[in-house]
Amino acid sequence: FLVSFLVDARGGAMSGCRHSGVRILVPPNRATMPTRVTCKLVKKEKLSFPPQLLEGEGLATRVLVMGPVGVKFEGPILIEVPHFASLRDKEREICILRSDNGETWYEHGLSATESNVQDAMDGHFDDVENAENFYQRRVTRILTSDLPEYFAIVTRLKQEISVIGPQGGIISSTVIPQVQAVFPEGALTKNIKVGLQVLPISPDLVMKMLGNRIAVSPCVTIEPRRRKFHKPITLTLPLPRASQKSMMNQYASETPTLRLLCSLAGGSMPALWEDITTTTPLTFVQDCVSFTTTVSARFWLMDCQNISDSSKMAMDLYRESILVPMFSRFVVFSKRLHTNPQEARLRVFCVTDDKVEKTLETQEHFEEIATSRITEVLDGRPLFIEMIGNLIPITKSDEQLQLRVKSFHENRLPFLVRIRNSDEEASGRIFFMRDPKHFRNESLPPPSPVCNLLLTLPDVLRSESRRISSEEIDQSEFIVYFSALTVLLTFNAQNVKFIYNYFLNNKKIVFLSYF
Repeated sequence: FLVSFLVDARGGAMSGCRHSGVRILVPPNRATMPTRVTCKLVKKEKLSFPPQLLEGEGLATRVLVMGPVGVKFEGPILIEVPHFASLRDKEREICILRSDNGETWYEHGLSATESNVQDAMDGHFDDVENAENFYQRRVTRILTSDLPEYFAIVTRLKQEISVIGPQGGIISSTVIPQVQAVFPEGALTKNIKVGLQVLPISPDLVMKMLGNRIAVSPCVTIEPRRRKFHKPITLTLPLPRASQKSMMNQYASETPTLRLLCSLAGGSMPALWEDITTTTPLTFVQDCVSFTTTVSARFWLMDCQNISDSSKMAMDLYRESILVPMFSRFVVFSKRLHTNPQEARLRVFCVTDDKVEKTLETQEHFEEIATSRITEVLDGRPLFIEMIGNLIPITKSDEQLQLRVKSFHENRLPFLVRIRNSDEEASGRIFFMRDPKHFRNESLPPPSPVCNLLLTLPDVLRSESRRISSEEIDQSEFIVYFSALTVLLTFNAQNVKFIYNYFLNNKKIVFLSYF
């Protein structure tokens, strides 16, 4: 357990005993009886029913397993959890999901606003920081009066949520103020929570994927999706803007290249874009476009010459735009053996919440030769390796090394490097690129790496403890040794003597000592 402590009516606070930074604060008079509160972090793959995430959503940290399940307090307690999501200057946000039985998930109802936290703690803890400090430190807070089985910290695009009823209302985006939704009176028959979600699209990404003759607006979503309104609502979106000013069109009532795209897919279904320009009149107001709709869905404006391909281009661009940004670090380990000092083994890691000091690499006498600062990466997107200097990666002629990036997993890339010139220092620079070399457009500016590190190889390792690796043992021998080890673990003196004599006769004492 990261946190496990006994709390009674006096209250208390406890921090995680490892590197997690999780902290639980229980004010006085919240526990009706002595209660052992526990908390640990697990990967979502360990759960029988992990939370079903929507497009553009991802876990910001591992899932919290709480205990005792179902215990209720006399008032809210506070749980502080560091996360590893990049919120991109409040373009994204953190939401809390909970599961009371380990099967069904729903959004946690009690919001940990600054006023709610201060009221709940009631001045009992002096080191409770304000919300802005927690935002800068990437720590999220959970206020709860009971303990479910699981909490999930989820990162998603920021949603403007408002309760809209029969009287109508307006929702505006804080991410892009020009985006708004107007609900006329009678559009809804009862009060419901309506969300407005905006996905800004980088012009550089559009240019890289689709060229410099295409521009798009932000992608706007009305939640909950696939709902029918009794009266049409009015949506306003800014006009598409390209990275090159020379492409700007003077939009008017007749603009055949401007297409309105819509996706009705709901839930976790992937977006399927359709061109609805011919059935939806557009109204131009200054730098914005307004239109009406009777259903909640995703909407997008695209300016392109080849209008027949607009839906396909939208799907490709959208798929790339919704990748979840996370914060990680790059770590490089190396080892040189005296058997071939002109080569070295490298192991490259991209770690999120994992320890930088890798136990396996320490046991195998690898040295840490470079560590990056916290860097934003895209979850599920591979990074491509390039090197310059006196170090050359040993690969096939047409192969480019790539590092798979998956949050909260051990993203490891082992490979060999050769020293180009033995008379010079054994050093070079490694670059982590978003795209492979053959993908680049020569007409565009050279891409910037996600991260680059200076590598200096360690000294030649003159000796190391003899270890017999799996490559040095054929399969039949390994089965015999493993079976013998299994018998050894029964702690029977006769078995120990037999195995010792067997390994002695077969000169395998070193292998036995390895275990």
